[in-house]
Amino acid sequence: MTSPDAQRVIVRDGGMEVHGYAVASDGRRVYVVWEVASGRRRQRSFNAETVFVPGTTLPWAGVPIPVGQLGGPYRLRQR
Repeated sequence: MTSPDAQRVIVRDGGMEVHGYAVASDGRRVYVVWEVASGRRRQRSFNAETVFVPGTTLPWAGVPIPVGQLGGPYRLRQR
């Protein structure tokens, strides 16, 4: 997955919920970029099992980031 193919996702991991963009994946881990209310961007990789595509029962409520600002390169690191 490359940044022009960025997909809006929701991550549920360790009691937190992140609404962001999946910008890279190796099949086991998904690299997610999101923006917090202060305007700062965060990025982290998550286990693929914790990453979901939003839908009607789980709507996306993140801060929009223009696709042109999601550019990498992103490296997936083992946690």
